[in-house]
Amino acid sequence: MPESRRHVGYVEREHAVACFRNVVSARKDLRSARDSASGGWNKHGLHAELVAALEGYEAAIIELGAPVPRKLQNELQLHRRLGNHA
Repeated sequence: MPESRRHVGYVEREHAVACFRNVVSARKDLRSARDSASGGWNKHGLHAELVAALEGYEAAIIELGAPVPRKLQNELQLHRRLGNHA
């Protein structure tokens, strides 16, 4: 069986789910910092955490052998650009 068509195991799926949860949490943390006056000091660090979480989720999807959703690619590209200008 070709490597790209191998059976994906439980561990890979659970890793992808954990990575997705990290993305959800990082988005929430950044949104909270943006909405609060006191959270602004850590906004750049939280932004970097979101980029790392998105990259981890993208890697987990690739590991599953699934196509990376366009929406995820676009969000990651946007946040990478924002990080370069922050």
